[in-house]
Amino acid sequence: MDFYLIVNQLVVLFLIIFLGYMLNKWNILDKYTSKRLSTFVVNITTPALIISGMTDPQTLQEDINLLQIIIIAFVCYVFLYILTLFVPKLLKVPKSDYGIYKFMVMFSNVGFMGFPVISAIYGRSAILYASLFNLPFNLLVYTLGIYFVSSDGDKKMDFNWRLFINAGVIAVIVGMILYLTKVQLPMFARDTIIMVGDLTTPLAMLIIGISLAGIPIRKVFANYRLYAFSLLKLVVFPLIIWLALRNIVVDDLMVGVAVVIVGMPVAANAVMLSNEFDGNEKVASEGVLLTTVLSIITIPLLVFLLA
Repeated sequence: MDFYLIVNQLVVLFLIIFLGYMLNKWNILDKYTSKRLSTFVVNITTPALIISGMTDPQTLQEDINLLQIIIIAFVCYVFLYILTLFVPKLLKVPKSDYGIYKFMVMFSNVGFMGFPVISAIYGRSAILYASLFNLPFNLLVYTLGIYFVSSDGDKKMDFNWRLFINAGVIAVIVGMILYLTKVQLPMFARDTIIMVGDLTTPLAMLIIGISLAGIPIRKVFANYRLYAFSLLKLVVFPLIIWLALRNIVVDDLMVGVAVVIVGMPVAANAVMLSNEFDGNEKVASEGVLLTTVLSIITIPLLVFLLA
């Protein structure tokens, strides 16, 4: 494990967030542009990233216990969902922010940040495990996640079947069909999907930076509630997952991938979906920024514990 590569990846993402922040201050990218970019990322580049990850030739050729990985992932998300029922109350979050805090508890930065960090820790072969672990995330973030960011303590959005009809869920279905049938896309189609999907991470970080430009940074780093939340999100939750899985799952790599993914910062989707569905964009941006900065310390510590 190369700790330098891990820290380097985290610093790169933070610097892109800072670039988005400065571009807004320089009046190059405004809030309207951020909203349009969010629509583009949510509906185009992220679905492309999902499909490209599930149709990688190496993924199609590997013979692994698909069911076991997905079961572990769903168990982790059930655990995190249960925590959403208690954490906002524990932290005395205003009811108007319950929805976004629930989102931040449940969803970590897997696709934008988790994949490169997992690769740096365990090698490229572990990307397959992370991609399969990411399947429930892709399904839930575009359904339950949208429900969370679209609701608050006083008025909740009706949860109906229309939440399941969106680009992210369709991408998961298409990707799963391609994976199970072992169909390899033509090279020109695959290269196009990969190139579009690769836009996701830098654009997502820029969007976060633009969103943060309207928030006093000192306010973010002076928010005691966010520090308490970050401790739970980055340290306590992954340690609980590690304690629960280490004596049950034989494959140490599966355990490691699950722990590291749960210990990732808040998903950048929080900001983009808040933009798209009129959620609390400011709290989402603050949560993403602080957990991303603190993860530069916590992720290497988690890896050291696992090692």
